[in-house]
Amino acid sequence: MVRLAVLVVLVLGCGDPAEPVTITKHDVPAWAVLPASPGAIAKPVPWVPDGRPTLLLFTASWCPTCPASILTDVALAQAYGDKFQVGIALVENSDEDFSASTMAMLFGGVPVWSAKSVADLAAKCGASEIPMACVVDRGRVVFRGSGVTARHVLDAYANNRAQATAAEVYGGRAQAIAKLVIGVADQETIAEIVKLTARDPGWQNSIAYTLAARPEGSPTDMTLAVELAHSVVESEGGLDFAHLDNYALALSKANLPEHAAMVCWRVLALCKTVQSECMIEKRRAYAYIYYARETGLRWRP
Repeated sequence: MVRLAVLVVLVLGCGDPAEPVTITKHDVPAWAVLPASPGAIAKPVPWVPDGRPTLLLFTASWCPTCPASILTDVALAQAYGDKFQVGIALVENSDEDFSASTMAMLFGGVPVWSAKSVADLAAKCGASEIPMACVVDRGRVVFRGSGVTARHVLDAYANNRAQATAAEVYGGRAQAIAKLVIGVADQETIAEIVKLTARDPGWQNSIAYTLAARPEGSPTDMTLAVELAHSVVESEGGLDFAHLDNYALALSKANLPEHAAMVCWRVLALCKTVQSECMIEKRRAYAYIYYARETGLRWRP
């Protein structure tokens, strides 16, 4: 993933010189409804296979980056729990520590599997960096990656198109990289890159962040970053504050302060809902909101 992101950064700007692309119109996507209140406290239970393909959503209460994906994980469990065995899989987390954490309330009503019972699967899936999602079918790992991408994998499995979808995902990456090597020159090419990689939001998010974080990115870089980040948060309904933070960064760098502020209000709402400190995200959110107000923003949430 990192090597691929570096490759994209290196090739951007290659090809014939062209007029930089700038964003003239942009619409922030609609957000999914946030839960009104915490549910019952979830209690870990041993994982017992039931014969269906299993989606393990690896997380832990000690993990500082895991709160961002909580609501996405809940949405996945609710949407696919009837066709797949879906559960929150704990990693190096005692039942007692998890049950005493905020996570236990937010995962109420969702299966939570004890760390001991899924330890072998965690090793098989390579769950050394969490949060992450892993699909296991009859003992074989068929997917490991981000939760936001897992949705497309499950849809493919439900429609017996798993192999075809995998080919489309990796083929889309290859075509997108080829276009980047040639050089992104216009809005039409940017739209095509986003479409080619729409089944792979995790990859989109990685590339969007790599571009948005560049100290001196071109207007074309920032336009592509915005469109990729927009695709990511639209696909999940704006349920991951880390993805939203990335989107706000791209919008700010693309000189769209009002849109960045709108996204930041959502970041603050998510942090409150999942009861996370969100120290980095909140600091950036308040900075963007303040800047937007100073530049004449009239919009309020």
